[in-house]
Amino acid sequence: MHQHYAHLRLLGLLLSLLGLSVPRLAAQGLTLRGLVLDSTGHHPVPYATVAVWRRDSVLLTGTTTDEAGAFTVSNLVARDLVLRVQLVGYRSARQVLRVPAGQVQASVPVIYLRRDEVALREVVVQGERENQAVQLGKQVFTAKQFQNTTGGTGLDLVQRLPAVAVNSDGAVTLRGSENFQVLLNGKPTTRTPADVLAQLAANQVERVEILTSPSARYDGDGKGGIINIITKQEIAAGWSLTSNGLFAGASLPRFGGDATLTYTASRWSAYVAGDYRRYDVNGFRGGVVRTLYRDTLTYLPSGGARNLHDEQYAARLGASFTPDARSAFTVGYYLGYKQNDRLALLHYADYYRPTGPLYLDADAFGPPARRFYNQNLFSRTGSFQTLNADYTRTLAGGGKLTLLGIYEYSVLGGPLRNADQTEDTGLVTLQERSDERSPLTAWRGQADWVQPLPHQQRLEAGYQYRRVQHDGTFTFERQNQQTGAWVTDPAFADALALTQQIHGGYVQWAGEVKQVSYTAGLRLESTRRTLTHQAEATPYDYQALNLFPTLQGLWKIAPAHTLRGGYSRRIDRPSTKALSPFRNHRHAEAIELGDPTLRPELTDVLDASYTHTGETLTLTATAYANRTQDRIFRVNAPYSRTILLRTYTNAGTATSLGGEFSGEWKARTWWRFYGAANVYRFHIGGTYLGQPVQQQSLNYTLNANTTLDLGKRVHLQYDVSYVSRTATSQGFDTGLLLSNAGLRATVWHNQATLGLQLTNVFNSNTQTITTEGPTFYSATEYRKYDRILQLTCGLRVNDTGKKAKTAKTEYGEKDF
Repeated sequence: MHQHYAHLRLLGLLLSLLGLSVPRLAAQGLTLRGLVLDSTGHHPVPYATVAVWRRDSVLLTGTTTDEAGAFTVSNLVARDLVLRVQLVGYRSARQVLRVPAGQVQASVPVIYLRRDEVALREVVVQGERENQAVQLGKQVFTAKQFQNTTGGTGLDLVQRLPAVAVNSDGAVTLRGSENFQVLLNGKPTTRTPADVLAQLAANQVERVEILTSPSARYDGDGKGGIINIITKQEIAAGWSLTSNGLFAGASLPRFGGDATLTYTASRWSAYVAGDYRRYDVNGFRGGVVRTLYRDTLTYLPSGGARNLHDEQYAARLGASFTPDARSAFTVGYYLGYKQNDRLALLHYADYYRPTGPLYLDADAFGPPARRFYNQNLFSRTGSFQTLNADYTRTLAGGGKLTLLGIYEYSVLGGPLRNADQTEDTGLVTLQERSDERSPLTAWRGQADWVQPLPHQQRLEAGYQYRRVQHDGTFTFERQNQQTGAWVTDPAFADALALTQQIHGGYVQWAGEVKQVSYTAGLRLESTRRTLTHQAEATPYDYQALNLFPTLQGLWKIAPAHTLRGGYSRRIDRPSTKALSPFRNHRHAEAIELGDPTLRPELTDVLDASYTHTGETLTLTATAYANRTQDRIFRVNAPYSRTILLRTYTNAGTATSLGGEFSGEWKARTWWRFYGAANVYRFHIGGTYLGQPVQQQSLNYTLNANTTLDLGKRVHLQYDVSYVSRTATSQGFDTGLLLSNAGLRATVWHNQATLGLQLTNVFNSNTQTITTEGPTFYSATEYRKYDRILQLTCGLRVNDTGKKAKTAKTEYGEKDF
């Protein structure tokens, strides 16, 4: 009953806001609405420039087309008009229009742009888009400038952007938060960012959009904001092909490739794509654990190999159909598999004493009680399937309706094997094994409506329904060393079912006043979460109704100067892993335990930026403040003498106050510099088990590259990134320095590329993660041996590299 009332309140509030938001349409001036399409494929042409002239050659105003190729121009007095439409790679189009006196609205006949293949080839060889741009509510970065990511993944690409950092264990943060949302071509993919980005080939990316204070039409998920990945599409008439390859070794497998085949006709297009990547990296892990447990002091140093196996492959296919100038259908299917194996081969020395000075940093120990060798294999596998379909209709009054449906089915799991044997005798003293199988089914239905209004304003509204069902069976067995029989340990075995439903709706008002653009919106989401598991009969139920206000503004002070500001509220809902109410023994030193009563984190985000755009220098400076309530802490405490128990709990508040800086300097026509920095003060405060938790640090990330054109077709690039020492809830991570160099040549009439790259030039991929409390101390060093020489190649046949809508999973790879 409570849920039904929540839905009624949601509907009532949205209808009220709609009623308050729609003003009377005053007949002041003429409003023109039109659509720009590609003459070959009849698909929308976004970002085309539309200039409105009087017949006597006086320029009146101008605008650009949106993602659907639509444009609106308001407040026109003249009636005899000429529209001129331009976009790089197309021939200019001209439309003469005469509007009768007294008419306040007019529809422009569809304008078709013809491709200019000669101009397009010239742009490919001689021109290059700006590396970054600022738009209302987002920063946009082109992928083309980061040539050292060729043959790599989306993870390699985004870690070169401002505010993004990746540590040695692959954790990705945006402004210091691991909780942000990843979209693919505007479609939601609520997965762990590291997983979705690692499974996307960098070669497929056209540009990256960072939205740190998104508008109300986006899901409220992701307290750090949104990273929207725009992929490429081949839309030249007829057949087109793109393919890329990578080879970096056979003895330790490192190779991969991707290919996309597309056919485009006058009203429809279809594509099929596939990719494969195998990239193994050896490494080292050294560490120390100190515990004070039941009046016994333990000192447990360790060290040994920590090798990583990464294999993934995927197939994608899709089609689009435009029956007329105002309708478009798109359908896509995605099938993927991913496996990550971590094999740790560690040597331990176990020192302990029950008497004497019992303080954590004591070093007066005798010989170790035992020395043992631990073999720990943790394998994570996932198979993913997604089917998505959407329909877009441009309405008679210039409005646009978009309907979207997504279905996902994923199966997650993987084994864990753990064994100890004494160093001197080789006697096996412990053998454990666990397995997981977690099928996940998810649905999403979404409707979005945009209605243009007079005076360059528009009203947007939408509704969304999401449902996810995540089941899991977890087995854990320990071998009896005397009988050889495997015995189930109920403390580590369980079966659970998690259901989460979200109803969401929003209204948003947007407009332009002279040189100022703005949006103001409100989103409302109703959440119900139910978790049941085998060990308890009573389900855990959580319900909430959350409001998400947003406000954004962009002021074009002068052609080269822009101010942008924004505010939004975001939410981060706990993952299945954090909610799981049973012990998970992941490796020899740690056991994880979730909390099914966790509440979501709510974050307020405020930022403001200034951008200067010049012929040789582009610079953006941003100041921001974030505040997170009900921060979910991952905390450790002794479970036994040699094992730490890692739990999740809502325990306080986190704040970030900082600034971002990014810019590009074209020192010469053949020499360019790009740099980005993020500096912020991070503070965590709260209590856990009656003990205060207070951590703070000044953190920063630096990213830079320089590119030299050694002729028209050969480019040399060197890049470097640094992540500073960073505070966590119970400790800190040390700094991390990475750098790469690459040489790339374009051959065969600009249709093929050859590249040579050296990753981790200084062999500096080493980081130490430290946690501590009143009764424990843990420090672990991770080192990757990934200074690797890579060969890359690429081929494009009849390719123009525009964006495509591709399918991906929304939930499965997040829980992976």
